[in-house]
Amino acid sequence: MELLLKIILIIHISAGSSTLITGPLAIFYNFKDAKKHRLIGKTFFYAMLVVAFSAIIGFLKRPEVIFYQFLLGIALLVLANIARGVRTIMLMKGDTIKRFDYVYSTGLALTGAWMLGMSIWHFQQGTMIAFPILFGVFAVGALVDVRRNGKFLRNYATMHRLDWMALHASSMISAFIASTTAFTVNAAHFLPWYLQWFGPTLLLVPVQIYFGRKLKAMRVKA
Repeated sequence: MELLLKIILIIHISAGSSTLITGPLAIFYNFKDAKKHRLIGKTFFYAMLVVAFSAIIGFLKRPEVIFYQFLLGIALLVLANIARGVRTIMLMKGDTIKRFDYVYSTGLALTGAWMLGMSIWHFQQGTMIAFPILFGVFAVGALVDVRRNGKFLRNYATMHRLDWMALHASSMISAFIASTTAFTVNAAHFLPWYLQWFGPTLLLVPVQIYFGRKLKAMRVKA
C-alpha cells in the first residue's frame, strides 16, 4: 500500500510539473498559433486530470489534515473547470447543451458551498489563518462562477462563438490558478507566505481579465 501511494505521489508531482510548463505555453500561444495552442492544451488537460484524481486519492488517505482538505477542494474545482473548458469548445462548434453540462455546474456549486463551509468552520476552530482565507476566496470565486455559468447555459442558443471562447479561456486559467496555488502552498516555501498563498491569483487573474476583455472587444467588433 505504501509503495502504491509513493507511486501515486510521483505521478502527481510529475503531472503537476507538466501543468506548470504547458499552462503558460497554452496561454502564450492562445492568439499566436492555434495549432500549437490545441496541442499543448490537450497535454495540459490530461495532466490536470491526473493531478486532480491523484489529489483526491491523497485526501482519502488523510481526510483529517487541512492541507488535504484544501487539495480536495482544489481538485474538484480543477475538474469542473477543465470539463467546462472542453465543453465550451464543443458548444462553440455547434454542439447543444447536454446533461453533463449541468453535472459539472452542480459539482462546481456544491464544491463552492463546501469550501465556504470549511472556511467558516476553520475560522471558528482557530486554524492557521491562511487556510480559512484560501477556502473562502476559492469558495466565493466558485459560487460567482456558478451564477455566470448558469447564465451561459440558459442563453446558449444566442451565444456567439467568441463568447464560448472567452468562457473556455477563463475556465482553463481558473483551473491553472487553483492547481498552481496548491503547488505553491505545498512546495514553494522559499517564497514569502503571501506569495505562496495568493501569488498565483495575483499573477494570473490579470491575465484572465486581459483575455476576457480582448475577446469581448473582438465580440463587439464581430
